Amino acid sequence: MSIPVDDPTSLSRLFHLNSEPWLNEEAYRAAPYVQEVRSYPDAPRTRLPAAPDGAVQTLAARRRSVRAFAPAPLPLATLAAMLRATYGVLGPDPMQGGGRFLRRAVPSAGGLYPLELYLLVNRVAGVAPGIYHVDAIGEALEQVSDAPWQSGAAEIFYTWPFVEQAPVILCLGAVFGRAQKKYGPRGYRYILLEAGHAAQNLCLAAAEAGLDTLCMGGYRDMALNRLIGLEAPAEGVVYTIALGTAA
Repeated sequence: MSIPVDDPTSLSRLFHLNSEPWLNEEAYRAAPYVQEVRSYPDAPRTRLPAAPDGAVQTLAARRRSVRAFAPAPLPLATLAAMLRATYGVLGPDPMQGGGRFLRRAVPSAGGLYPLELYLLVNRVAGVAPGIYHVDAIGEALEQVSDAPWQSGAAEIFYTWPFVEQAPVILCLGAVFGRAQKKYGPRGYRYILLEAGHAAQNLCLAAAEAGLDTLCMGGYRDMALNRLIGLEAPAEGVVYTIALGTAA
């Protein structure tokens, strides 16, 4: 199957819409847990010298995926710090030839920043439970729904028993056209890379603040998009992260 060169989105949309979680219990349980690594034992080898750990190594070592959260509210100021670290605006930086560039906390192909942050708020001090969009420029939470989203969460998140008590679940939504209008089919790959950068920022910032996270890819895409109000297939959630304190 070939895709016309002037069609930048059909291939990625086909993949995105057909990669819902694979409900194959046999595959999940058939083999024992094995972590595979590669080595070339006959190749010439150069030992890596010891070096003191820097801040990033220290935080990476502290980071853990947790599967039980304490039912404690998250302070709003702490949430704000986590959001700025994840995908906050750091600029503006001056551009050659004039104008300014609103740089963010992650690298982005072409500086297009195709992600939008949404929050499923359960327990955040001073914030009513509901669904919120993060206005990065205005530094504000915009409530897009006050519906009790928790009632349907078990049907959306396959990891819901692990995160039911989490104060907040961050959903990284992508506006696919922002990247694909310039980069075509490969723009979809750039979006996934960017989501990974943002998620790792959150995990390391949480570790620094004494908080815990669980990064989750096991969710029903279309159901979560509908819950938030995203207009598929032009946009959709590509990653979710629960944030709070381990039980």
